[in-house]
Amino acid sequence: MYEVLKRILVDDLYLRTEDITPAAGCAEVGLDSLTAAELSGVLSDRLGIEIHDYELLELATVGDVARLMAQRHPAAGPAGAAARPTVVN
Repeated sequence: MYEVLKRILVDDLYLRTEDITPAAGCAEVGLDSLTAAELSGVLSDRLGIEIHDYELLELATVGDVARLMAQRHPAAGPAGAAARPTVVN
């Protein structure tokens, strides 16, 4: 999920790729209240991940954001597991 987040931060929000690492602080890479609101919208529209901008602002690092994305991704929960195809051998 980190690579997906990094691509969004660079391609959609125009943050500097060289600043973005999992350990980088959110404020350090430029994730302020405006970019948090934009990121929240992109995550919802593109990936179906519901994370509010105020939640993003509470996270310390880019890695923390990626972990929350992974937890909230529709395929990560019980509904997502049920939606996956069953493989029969």
